Amino acid sequence: MVRVAGVIISAFCLLGIVGCSQYDEDYQYTPRPVTAQIPATQPQDPPPVSTMATVVGVRYGDEDNHLPQCIEVRMQMDNNGPDTVVFDPMSMELRTTQMVRLGPPIVRPPTPINLPPSQSAYLTAYFPFPGGGSYDTIDLNSLQLRWRLQIGPRPVAQVVYFTRVWDPYYYGPGPYWYGPPAPPVVIYGGWGWGHRWR
Repeated sequence: MVRVAGVIISAFCLLGIVGCSQYDEDYQYTPRPVTAQIPATQPQDPPPVSTMATVVGVRYGDEDNHLPQCIEVRMQMDNNGPDTVVFDPMSMELRTTQMVRLGPPIVRPPTPINLPPSQSAYLTAYFPFPGGGSYDTIDLNSLQLRWRLQIGPRPVAQVVYFTRVWDPYYYGPGPYWYGPPAPPVVIYGGWGWGHRWR
C-alpha cells in the first residue's frame, strides 16, 4: 500500500512539473542551434564574427516576468576578429514564412552591446505575437531571424532560418519536418548550412 501511494504521489509531482512548463511543447525548431558566420577577408583568417542562435520555444504569457505570449530566442555571438563589434539587439526581426513580423524583441537591457576582440556575448530575446495575437492564429512552421552588426566601420546584416519539427514521442523516429524543406542559412557574403551544436 505504501509503495502504491508513493507511485501515485510521484505521478502527481511529475504532472505538476509538466503542467508548470513555460513553453508549449508542441513547438520545437531545428537547427538547434543554427550558426551564421561573417566570411573572412583573407582565406587564412577565421570568420571575424560567429553567431549561434536557437529558438528555445513558444512561451505562454508570464505575468510574473511581465512577458506576453511570445517566441523565445537565445544567441551567442563570438568576436574572432581584430575590430570591436557593435550589436544592437533591437535590430533583430523575427518573421514567419508568410512574412508576418512578430513584435519588437523584449531584451533586458535593450541597449547596444559592444563586443571587443576575443570576447563573447549572450542574449535572450522574447518576440511577442503581433496585435495581441496568439500562436494558435499564426502559421509558425518556419521562422526567419534577422539582425544587424557593426564590425569596425562596416555594417553587416545576417539572416538565419528555423523549421518546426514534430515531437518524435508521438510520431516515432524523427525528426519530422513540419512544413516545407528547411532553407539554407544565408550568411553575409555567401551561403552556408546551419549545423547542430557539438
